[in-house]
Amino acid sequence: MDLRTDVRLLHFQLRNIMGCASRTAVYYPCTSGTVRELDPTTGHVKTAMKFKNNEDASVSTLAAEEGILVTGSFYGTYRYRPIETENESCYYDGRLTDHPSGITNHVQINSSRRSSVPLAAFASNDFGFRVVDLARNEIVLDKMHDYALNCTALSPDKRLRVMVGDLQDVLITDAETGEILQRLGGHRDYGFACDWAQDGWTVATGNQDKSIRIWDARKWKNSKGEGISVAVMRAEMAGVRSLSFSPLGSGKRLLLAAEEADVINVIDAQTFDSKQTIDVFGELAGVSFTSAGQEVVALTSDPVRGGVLSLERCDYGAESTFGYTPGQHPQDYGWVTPGYDWLPTPEQVVDHPKTQVTLTQKRRQAAMAEDWFF
Repeated sequence: MDLRTDVRLLHFQLRNIMGCASRTAVYYPCTSGTVRELDPTTGHVKTAMKFKNNEDASVSTLAAEEGILVTGSFYGTYRYRPIETENESCYYDGRLTDHPSGITNHVQINSSRRSSVPLAAFASNDFGFRVVDLARNEIVLDKMHDYALNCTALSPDKRLRVMVGDLQDVLITDAETGEILQRLGGHRDYGFACDWAQDGWTVATGNQDKSIRIWDARKWKNSKGEGISVAVMRAEMAGVRSLSFSPLGSGKRLLLAAEEADVINVIDAQTFDSKQTIDVFGELAGVSFTSAGQEVVALTSDPVRGGVLSLERCDYGAESTFGYTPGQHPQDYGWVTPGYDWLPTPEQVVDHPKTQVTLTQKRRQAAMAEDWFF
């Protein structure tokens, strides 16, 4: 735990202001009006982004992916810079909207489906959803809705997008046009968190009704045209503000569900029938997997006991002596079924372009885990 009393949390609902580029680079907005970069392994801190005025420094969302650091503000503006650039003054600015309620509620960075061009998808409080081409600093999609959008997540094939916002329904849209394809009912309050797993069809949404619903993209609705969630789990104390599936190649499927404050739920994303609850202290400002899923990093904003918390997975690499055959683990350590990771076999996992490990690394991790268990 790196104690950080300078975390700047400006909104009581928006809790996506932490970005993790790697286990040695965690980004967050601070009270000095800058974005800082912390290395949790050494405790070293440096300035990652400076702002010209207080309006731009009012960061409401932040992401660090695809080699780019992006922030969105309370006033409809955004700023980004390449992470590898050492000069914190080398950045690009833009404006999404002039609307008085133009808060950028959420941003996700991904590469284009048709090229390697980095894109930033902004969900805004003025009912707008916009995609910015970061290579040209140009808005390439501007789609207005009938409600504020609070979070979006792109499917692994980059064709679909899940959206939640100030409505009870979950929206499934065409990622390139923004057209709404499906409306899924079931939640009983507004939504603030969503994520799309690397298997391509598992989707999670979290709303203020204190529920986490799991959807299957292969069958959104039943024969009556009603949205059907394949699993429903309850939060402990409050609505879920952040959801994150474990990355491909990290072993057992997990889902992180960070509540508004004090509680991080680590859910079994293979069965969705059990979870581990981690108690922390303070308002949660973000949560993420790092190190190919080996670690979990969380940002809390308590002015006295806040900071960056790093947790290591004890079962990382333990995959029943690296076998995917149905059966029981020796010494009753649990059941192992096909699809333990997000793809059926280890070879498919390590061959996928999104994986962060090799087959040799996974075998070594499994061997080390066996030595630790026995």
